[in-house]
Amino acid sequence: MKANGNLAVDSNAVIAYWSGDARACAIVDGATILFLPAIVLGELIYGACNSVRRTENERTVRLFADHCSVLPVDGAVAEQYARIRVSLKKKGKPTPENDIWISAICAHYGVPLMTNDAHFAQVDLVKIVDWEDTIQT
Repeated sequence: MKANGNLAVDSNAVIAYWSGDARACAIVDGATILFLPAIVLGELIYGACNSVRRTENERTVRLFADHCSVLPVDGAVAEQYARIRVSLKKKGKPTPENDIWISAICAHYGVPLMTNDAHFAQVDLVKIVDWEDTIQT
């Protein structure tokens, strides 16, 4: 799926981009504005800090983040998080906490999320851009 305009990225999309996946690169490079949810930034920094090449990987994360607009968590996002979490609970769809927060950020700011993580397909308020087209929404 091609994304036109604004796009938020999940951790797995960033890693695919860094790995040189042609489809992921085309979508990211084609975005008008690339958004990085604060939760994803935290996941990427954690991965860098927990890696063997910590300094190099932290530099890579910071350089990438410098080319993105970081989307913060605020009170409105927290309210969106609560609504999404209740909805998922009623559907009986357990979802990792970070993915719920990322969904809440994307839903609040109205930006599609580039990911290939099927958990996000359970959130009705988030449009998914899957560079592998593996998620059935």
